[in-house]
Amino acid sequence: MPRRIKNTRPRDTSKNRARKDKKKSLMRTGAQNGAWKGGSSAHYYRRSAGAKAGEVVHHKNKKKSDNRKSNLSRVSAAKHNKLHPEKGRKAARARKR
Repeated sequence: MPRRIKNTRPRDTSKNRARKDKKKSLMRTGAQNGAWKGGSSAHYYRRSAGAKAGEVVHHKNKKKSDNRKSNLSRVSAAKHNKLHPEKGRKAARARKR
């Protein structure tokens, strides 16, 4: 009679599932997180402005380091291109000439 190999994998119970969820690597905070930039995450301003996917956060005074809520506004990509004509394709072509 062949010998049965015992299953060494833990049973999938609600208790084990809860334990797994707590150890997600993406939930690291502070310096352990890969996006951490010495005190704030790289996309902190997007969260504070409430921007969703497809929206662009515009800094009203054009200073990227000024991340006050009053300085941030959510705009579409087309509107953002109109606000910054110096960064568009036409300006890039003119710089190449």
